[in-house]
Amino acid sequence: MPSLDRFFTLSPDLLTVASWTDGRLMRVNPATCQILGWSEAELLSRPFLELIHPDDRDRVAAVAAAALAAGQTSIREEHRILRKDGSYLWTEWHDACFADEDLIYATGRDITERKQVEAALAAAQAERTAVLESIGDAFYSVDAEWRVTYANARATALLNRSEPMVGRRLGDFVSNRSEVRFRRQLALFRQAMADRQQRDVEYFNELAGRWVSARIYPRDDGGLSVYYQDITERNHMEETLRASQAHFEAVARLVPDLLWRAEPDGTATWSSQGWCEYFGQPMETLPDNGWGKLHPDDAEKVRTTFEASFRSARSVSHECRVLRYDGVYRWFLVRIQPLFDSDGAVTAWFGASTDIDDLKCAQGQQELLIAELQHRTRNLLGVVRSLATQTLAGSATLDNFSERFNSRLGALSRVQSFLSRGVAIEIRDLVRAELAAHGIEPSDPRVIVDGPSAELPASAVQPLALAVHELTTNALKHGAFAMPAGRLAVRWSIDTKTEPPSLALEWRESGVAMPDHEKPTRRGFGLNLIECGLPYQLGTTTSVALSPGGLVCNLVLPLLNAGPAQHDA
Repeated sequence: MPSLDRFFTLSPDLLTVASWTDGRLMRVNPATCQILGWSEAELLSRPFLELIHPDDRDRVAAVAAAALAAGQTSIREEHRILRKDGSYLWTEWHDACFADEDLIYATGRDITERKQVEAALAAAQAERTAVLESIGDAFYSVDAEWRVTYANARATALLNRSEPMVGRRLGDFVSNRSEVRFRRQLALFRQAMADRQQRDVEYFNELAGRWVSARIYPRDDGGLSVYYQDITERNHMEETLRASQAHFEAVARLVPDLLWRAEPDGTATWSSQGWCEYFGQPMETLPDNGWGKLHPDDAEKVRTTFEASFRSARSVSHECRVLRYDGVYRWFLVRIQPLFDSDGAVTAWFGASTDIDDLKCAQGQQELLIAELQHRTRNLLGVVRSLATQTLAGSATLDNFSERFNSRLGALSRVQSFLSRGVAIEIRDLVRAELAAHGIEPSDPRVIVDGPSAELPASAVQPLALAVHELTTNALKHGAFAMPAGRLAVRWSIDTKTEPPSLALEWRESGVAMPDHEKPTRRGFGLNLIECGLPYQLGTTTSVALSPGGLVCNLVLPLLNAGPAQHDA
């Protein structure tokens, strides 16, 4: 029939006729040549089976054998077909076998887009693999009077027609309640008739009661040829995908972690609201995917680790410092996890960055506390022994010893109480309490404690008390309090011109007979605490020197809340 020839020529699908005996192609339509890139002569010179992907051939043969064994002459199957450029195209085929005529008629269509939609949905949901149900295609033609001149079996089935459609007007199949929407559909067809241009449209087909994607071809006789696909399920899947994405983003907004998604090569495509709030902009808009936000000391190692993970397709985690939008670095635990498709290939990377800065700070404080506890325990035993020895030497009776010894133990306990208060205390009280804990009373003529009133933040009490403790212990063992002529002057001042104000404290010993060597042979806990721990923890500037008369220690401490600068001798 002329209309069938026209269908064969105009159809955008792959239409072929092959030999039943050897499977060699006998006829192909232009769309087959165009889609596959082969010329008609090239296609007609080879069996169709050679064009099928090697991994699909056995399955296709098995489907055909099973159908024929069951007495079926119609076969439906999907496989990949070779294009001339060496690539493969996913296609769906409907074959009609006529053994007595030695002919196989086959209709194929490109289902690559459908495969991509399936893959996208499976990747988004990440918990299941969705296999989309095959959607049948349809073809029909009408004349200038809207009478149906041809409708294939798929069109008849899709339009739910049990009676013949040829010769009847399209409007005859429309109910009264659907007439208004059918008129809109008819307007699309009339426009294609009027301008004689091919049109690709999506609309709700009133005759089928389904959403369709149609390709409308004007015909020479004034009519139209319409080829369309049922996209109702595709629309539903896309809506499901949008709903799934909305659900995911809603959950992502509730998670405190900074979440992101990247392509297989690591190129960022999405980041959560938390990420945007931390950096001030989405990850995908940051230069170099945000690598520049890593701390310079961490950047090279983190980047090397992650790039190795991208190459090996393995999950990885790493701790690093990341710059916030306001210029502050915070510690994060960054984890990345690949997402695989059904073939085991990476389709995307998902990452989560957990803020562990408070944990890091707590761990650092814990380590300092443990070291302090161990060291102070040893020192406290030495201090108690020294208190006992000095008190006993200066006590005439056992009762006198007991009274003075218990009093000094009480002073030592008060220093420990200072460390556990968690509130601001006076620098004067801290110094005097620590000296008293070691048996050095405020009235001791060897000691001068002088400076303005100044409260210390709670965070500074512990490290400063430990530093004064170390200096006092050293003075007892080796310095001003270990020699008859030794003297100690502890003076401080407050500079309110700086922001924040700063406390400058000097610990100066004199009258100490210094040994021949000028510097200690090893660095103990006390020296490390003063020169390293205080600058790191409190931002202080410190120096420790051995002068001809004894040890001199200077430190400058930034104060968030400094008391009034009232001098008190």
